[in-house]
Amino acid sequence: MDTFTLDPRCWRIGRIFGRNPLLRRSDRVEALVAVFALIVSLASIPVAGVIGAVVYSARESGYLAQAHERHPVMGTITDVQADGSSPTVLANWPVAAGMRSGPVPPGTAAKVGTRVRIWVDADGNTVAPPTPPWRAMFDGIGSAMVTLLLVVIGVSSLVSAVRSRLGRAREEQWELALRCLQDDEGRKHQS
Repeated sequence: MDTFTLDPRCWRIGRIFGRNPLLRRSDRVEALVAVFALIVSLASIPVAGVIGAVVYSARESGYLAQAHERHPVMGTITDVQADGSSPTVLANWPVAAGMRSGPVPPGTAAKVGTRVRIWVDADGNTVAPPTPPWRAMFDGIGSAMVTLLLVVIGVSSLVSAVRSRLGRAREEQWELALRCLQDDEGRKHQS
């Protein structure tokens, strides 16, 4: 039967400050790097939250400004020119100073005389439809997740590089100790 005990000497922090004579300096450095990585990872969570909130706020105000500045009008298709891979649709639409005409994005109904919805700005120029404000939430969440992912990748790379280097150093120490043991044929030096 296994028992569960909370023994701080078994924790990574215990390896850093422990008095076990079998712990090498490289073991202590490796434990210190692991604890540092954990602290940085945990500290990055609120930072990512703040970044997500800032992105959300900026995008939401931008999307609301788009919705305020752009509005739909009904226009009439006057001509359809199919000279390239995509047809050019020309239409007339009303503005405050009279009528305006020009190219509009092609829609499903591209016949002359068809009425279509056209998004225009305050000057009556055609624009893309405004981005819905709910997209700001996904932009904020996405930027927070990307921030967390970058921190985790960076910290993981650091831990991996340190472990690799310390592993090589340990192997070199073992090789040296085994060569000394082999050269002495298993005997200790006598002074």
